[in-house]
Amino acid sequence: MKKTLIALLALVIVISIATGAMAKTTDEKVKDLRKKVQKLEVNDKKDAIQWGGDLRVEAHTITGETADYYDGMALQNVMVNSMFYHQDTGNLPMNPDGSFNYDGVQQQIADNYGNYLYFLNGLDFNTTFPEYMGSMLFDMGQAMFFMGGGDQAAWDALMQDQAAFGAYMSQVQDGAMGMMNAVNGVVPSYKTNNDILYTTRLRLDMDAKVSDNVTFSGRLSMYKPWGASTQVGVFNGQANTMATDAASPGVPGGETLKVERAYFNWKSIGGAPVYLSLGRRPSTGGPPLHYRHDEMRAGTPMGTVIDFQFDGATLGYNFGEKTTVRACYGLGYESQYGNGTMQADLMKDASFFGFNIDAYNTEKMQIQTTIARAFNITDGFNGYVIMPNDPVSGNPMPGPIVTRYSPSANMGEIDLASILLARRDGPIDWFVTGSWSKTRPDDVTTPFGGLMADPFETPESQTGQMYYIGARFNFNNEKTKLGLEWNKGSQYWFNFAPAQDDLIAPKTSTRGTVIEGYITHRITPKFVVKVGYISYDYDYSGSGWHLGAPKDLASTPTLGFPTYSKAGKLSLGFSARF
Repeated sequence: MKKTLIALLALVIVISIATGAMAKTTDEKVKDLRKKVQKLEVNDKKDAIQWGGDLRVEAHTITGETADYYDGMALQNVMVNSMFYHQDTGNLPMNPDGSFNYDGVQQQIADNYGNYLYFLNGLDFNTTFPEYMGSMLFDMGQAMFFMGGGDQAAWDALMQDQAAFGAYMSQVQDGAMGMMNAVNGVVPSYKTNNDILYTTRLRLDMDAKVSDNVTFSGRLSMYKPWGASTQVGVFNGQANTMATDAASPGVPGGETLKVERAYFNWKSIGGAPVYLSLGRRPSTGGPPLHYRHDEMRAGTPMGTVIDFQFDGATLGYNFGEKTTVRACYGLGYESQYGNGTMQADLMKDASFFGFNIDAYNTEKMQIQTTIARAFNITDGFNGYVIMPNDPVSGNPMPGPIVTRYSPSANMGEIDLASILLARRDGPIDWFVTGSWSKTRPDDVTTPFGGLMADPFETPESQTGQMYYIGARFNFNNEKTKLGLEWNKGSQYWFNFAPAQDDLIAPKTSTRGTVIEGYITHRITPKFVVKVGYISYDYDYSGSGWHLGAPKDLASTPTLGFPTYSKAGKLSLGFSARF
């Protein structure tokens, strides 16, 4: 009997389970089906993203030679210390014979260090600095006038003649700078040598079709030196040593993947040959810079004037298959968000607007021009840096402290233009370019200067030029390519190229001459080896900078930081493209 009951109970349980499964509602079945469809859609979307990219490993030997110069940071420090002496004592830091008494200045600081720290705390470049400096120079000019035999009546008469007094005080200032420079003397030329520097660059390209006329493109990049993670480096005077949005990831830094590009293209708007593109722009590696890397055209604007990471928009119109006109907008500096201000902002956003025109573009020939104006240019861009010296006082900074750099003023406008003719004739690819820049400054200077002007100078409009030519011979069924390039920039030449991948400095920014030779060989269609050498011969200081007056390096100038007079880089690299 017991066995029969157990059997009947088991049968009831089995029937209940089966009945419950069969009683599953239609809604539950629909939900299950929907989940399966959603899973298929997710997998389909993943499959729709097309991945590609490249991995490049290089070894470099970098050599250089600096120009003779007076240390501008040391001069700044002597100047500030002398102003303190004048303010603290009411006397000039001069001996009775009119010579400069810097020993007395240092002794005054040692004996009154608390006063000195209080003085530095109140030192502001735009207010107290010019006030203290002007007061000291006035007293110095008066003292030198009387020491030279002048009397009070002659001094009063000189002060009444505005032009003559201005010329005299200019001489006094030059003399004072000369005496202060003599404290530290000339920093003689010296050579630098980095025997071996290894770098690895990874780029992951993404493409997806959003709809019939909308596509997405993106790129994630990592670029670092071996044995280091130096996204925030020590500033050495070169424009590419500031860790900014504009330069990253074109300059080696850390091992983190960064969004280099992310934008969509909306094509055939309203059935017309018009497209709109928004997002982080493909604005680096533009023509003709792609030839030396044996790559396809990598950026929209010409690399001769813009090799700069930025966010913005492009509105394009296709005049057939060979001609495209693009109106482009970009933002380089957002003045309010993230800058701690909740009031009417004292600065304006730095932006630019221009045109990229492919006038004629075929496999055999390309004619392109880029024309742009940068508005409300600031004295740099938001970023991070380790400053070795305080730019106001000239004193050494207390240790390698990472500092967030923020611009302090709008400096004016800069116009840029460049034109390219590139051709393929037989086995030879060749190109010629001409580029032009013009500053339109406001009457503003900062501790680093104004547009092409030194601190406290009145900036004036300046024009620069750069010429860039190159040729590449293709042989061995185009597996092997041998190229030679030359470019030369004038004293006031400037372009936006901090993201240019040249390690030493952007070659197209050089105020001087650059010669580059290279040979590339495709071991397999997607595995490329390259040997290249690039030589820089600088004529003027400040290459890549829009701040400060370019100095002739042959004249032993006063410079804020040491500057190469010559530099060279020998590289061997392997690129695996996938």
